[in-house]
Amino acid sequence: MAKATNRRSVQLDFEKAEEWLNTHWQGNQICPICGNNEWLIHDEAVEVRSFGEGRLSASGSVLPLLAIICTTCANTFFFNAILAGLVERPD
Repeated sequence: MAKATNRRSVQLDFEKAEEWLNTHWQGNQICPICGNNEWLIHDEAVEVRSFGEGRLSASGSVLPLLAIICTTCANTFFFNAILAGLVERPD
């Protein structure tokens, strides 16, 4: 897998992310949308916030994610970065 780079957020350890994916992503790594098998590992944590009924809310939880992006069609898979051991659980 290749590395996608951005320098504005929490950086993830590429080698650790790749190792986790290779351990847990069993079988082929074919994109279910386009059939490609080349992926980018986004090098920063992305997040999903708690739903605030359509309003942006600073309260609530944030889930940090590892993003894996298909190089052909841009289909993106997300994995929990805390459970993958890439981000520490906040206090």
